[in-house]
Amino acid sequence: MDIRIEGDPTSWTLATPIDPGQVTVSSGAVVLEVSEPLAGRMLLSPRSAGSVVFLQPAASPHHGVVPNGVRLPEQCLYVSSATGPDPHSNPPRYYVLPRSADLAALEAQIAAAIDGGTILTVDFTGPADPGVVVLNGAAVSFAVLCPATPGS
Repeated sequence: MDIRIEGDPTSWTLATPIDPGQVTVSSGAVVLEVSEPLAGRMLLSPRSAGSVVFLQPAASPHHGVVPNGVRLPEQCLYVSSATGPDPHSNPPRYYVLPRSADLAALEAQIAAAIDGGTILTVDFTGPADPGVVVLNGAAVSFAVLCPATPGS
């Protein structure tokens, strides 16, 4: 099963299909395992996503030319963008997190920001330019946390 979220052109493949009703009844962050185009854990904010489209499995994938099933050598954060994720662009369209970042703790912080409508800052390391992502929990439609994959 794939989902598309308003504001981002990406079709995300869910590792395990869900009942769309799970999204409609949730007032807080919904955590979904995604396998494509990036592998990781998506935190979806049903309150902030203008629309979420659920696509049943098809004979041909819904991903177009976006790289699929990408496993990254570094852990990263992806937030909704008009261009979608592209690990081959320069710079990549995701944010590399410090090696010391605890993804489980960051997931809990992002979920709390979504649930409480609060602001959260997340430091990123590069690859070329380090910086800070400011997430407005009241407005962010989704974020994806991707673990590092050894040997990628």
